[in-house]
Amino acid sequence: MNKMKWVMSAAVVVTMSVVGCGGQSSGSEQQPSSVSQSLGPNNEFYGSDTLKEATIAANVQSGAGLTVEGKGSGVGEGCLRNGSGTFCIGRQQTLAPMSRDFKAGTCAGGSASSGACCPGESSNVIALDAVNAFVSSSTYSALPSNSISTADLKKVFCGDGTGSATTCVSNWSALGRPTAGTIAKYRRDDLSGTTDTFKSLLGCTTFCADVVVINDESASNPSPCATTDSATTCIGKLTANNTNAIGYAGDSAKRTGNAALNVNGIAPTAANIRKLIASNTTGVYPLARKLFLNENVNYTKSSEEQALYDWVYSTNTQDFENILVQQGFVSCSTVSPLDCGGDLGRGAGVCKGL
Repeated sequence: MNKMKWVMSAAVVVTMSVVGCGGQSSGSEQQPSSVSQSLGPNNEFYGSDTLKEATIAANVQSGAGLTVEGKGSGVGEGCLRNGSGTFCIGRQQTLAPMSRDFKAGTCAGGSASSGACCPGESSNVIALDAVNAFVSSSTYSALPSNSISTADLKKVFCGDGTGSATTCVSNWSALGRPTAGTIAKYRRDDLSGTTDTFKSLLGCTTFCADVVVINDESASNPSPCATTDSATTCIGKLTANNTNAIGYAGDSAKRTGNAALNVNGIAPTAANIRKLIASNTTGVYPLARKLFLNENVNYTKSSEEQALYDWVYSTNTQDFENILVQQGFVSCSTVSPLDCGGDLGRGAGVCKGL
């Protein structure tokens, strides 16, 4: 799909006036029970690396003034709850872009979540996506039916599921490519919602030893990646520039020189991805997933988060969906924007904001 790339440093704090702030928030929005809220010193805003470029674009168009950092869905989730490693000190966000839904964990104050949800959390679905197996365009054309099976994809990245070296596939000849070659394997890190989804759908617990971890904005990432690249962008570059490379990532890793393999013979088209939320899921792309702008309604948003939220869920809803589609993601519906269930997708996941 055609994508619009947004080139902007994540450290830029936008000061333009808010676009569309005259739009009214939905009357169904729950009232916060606390005013406790404090972003980081530079308005750092953490969450999905897959959604990083789209979030930067929405930040610019809304004039919210957030410093969009990415780092992974696990980081964004932690910043909504009780802190996340070195990135957040305690709960400091009410919103988090996430490429997976909430998981069981520790809530603000140290209590355990009830199932996947902490009190007040709302799973707000904004779009659909595919976890793609990216390879070079030449390898894509050389593989039978331009496809890989879920069983073979599992063998490449985690062998029998436990990372056993004796069950890991490491040469393209085993996958039917006429030209043999050692597979260069790349993956997202363990804070990534894309990694969580990939492991869950394939039944992996441990990766093969020859899989290289790609991190967000890291100097340790291999060439041709830049230190300013998101992990998703880096995987896109690696698979576009190395005929022996394979890497999993969201659809925004697509670029000239790489292609997303069919999986079990099913192409990651918009129609096949939308079958994930259809009444009849026959023929759904096996690694389809939902994308989220998750929320904790128990806390008052900072002015920056509120500006972004009002822009997304008011008269600019179509503009936000346009950004997502331009980045290669799939709209939930062709009828109306953010038609993802619930109220404009709000509460359409496992957590309903209760």
